[in-house]
Amino acid sequence: MAKIISNLFSNWGTVMLFIIGLALIAVAAFAFNIVLGYLVAGFELCLVAYILDKERG
Repeated sequence: MAKIISNLFSNWGTVMLFIIGLALIAVAAFAFNIVLGYLVAGFELCLVAYILDKERG
């Protein structure tokens, strides 16, 4: 069981941290201002789409 968890974090750890970081930034922006929250969330989605496009080639 420990090996499965270790493999999970070694393969997906960076991705999980990236997604959690983006979510926390969006939540903070929504707490500050609703318009700013939507702006930041849209920018983050564009960033993720760009990264996935570059990743797939």
